[in-house]
Amino acid sequence: MRKYVIAIDLGGTNIKIAVVKDGRKIVNKIILPTDLYKNKGALINGLSQLSLEIIKYSKIKKRDILGIGIGTPGLIDSRRGIIHRLVNIKGFKDVPLKRLMEKKTGIQTFLDNDVNIMTLGELHYGAGRGAKNMVCITLGTGVGGGIVIDGRLYRGSCLSAGEIGHMPLNEHGPRCNCGGFGCMEKFVGNKYIIGAAVTKIKKGKKSIIKKMVGGDLRKITPEIISRAAGNRDRLAVSIWEDVGSHLGVTLAGVINLLNPEKIVIGGGVSGAGRLLFETIRKTVKERAMKMPAKYAKIVKAKLGPDAGLIGAAVLVRLGKNDAN
Repeated sequence: MRKYVIAIDLGGTNIKIAVVKDGRKIVNKIILPTDLYKNKGALINGLSQLSLEIIKYSKIKKRDILGIGIGTPGLIDSRRGIIHRLVNIKGFKDVPLKRLMEKKTGIQTFLDNDVNIMTLGELHYGAGRGAKNMVCITLGTGVGGGIVIDGRLYRGSCLSAGEIGHMPLNEHGPRCNCGGFGCMEKFVGNKYIIGAAVTKIKKGKKSIIKKMVGGDLRKITPEIISRAAGNRDRLAVSIWEDVGSHLGVTLAGVINLLNPEKIVIGGGVSGAGRLLFETIRKTVKERAMKMPAKYAKIVKAKLGPDAGLIGAAVLVRLGKNDAN
């Protein structure tokens, strides 16, 4: 019985490749910087070679591999296994990665958007376990989302469903990279959070943040703001309350529309912890319809940095089942 999967989490900063056994047990893992590969050809060769090498290193046979699962940022055609665009790698446009990986490794390959992959991981083995209807959100530089309806990942008519970060929060808000205006991502992403802290400190607001970065405001990160909030720094607390309020307003709309059992929130910004989540829940209670709000549990993701790898393993097993 084939019980191993090669899982690949192709991130903007790092590439993780792992052998995953029995669904979620990571046997071996390799982490490399993404910028090690300067172009499309180098990346594809690297992924295929590392996949074969980690099989050999793990002392398992190729015939015991169920498949390769890959999660990657950007717009993905998961049916045909095509990456339409990968920003950090030169020449990566409309690349049939599934076909190329299968040709180079001889192993069936499955591909999907990284947030959909995280959603599958959290649904089957993390904070969303047992849910039939769920929304999963990642908070970081950008804001991504995955949707589960009746126990299955919902991808939409052109496979782009879940872009919760680009739901309009303010019709007169700032222009977004997606071409829209006032997208939620512009009010809760890393740039907004750091920018809010820098602006307030420059205007003379007192905060321990300035001391924490030795006066160099360029060193401010969401993690530092979280630590300051944990020390009851008023400026830091106000920033997380602001972010939580913005998220809560958007999630109230999501709850009214989709009526999910769970909303799972992960990513770096979710590390702000209790203050952020309390504000989100409070805002949802005030804004959403009472009945769906009552039944929607808002929880923190559980799988952490391995969510992409575990989700990629789930993708392979689901893909094989659908094919049978």
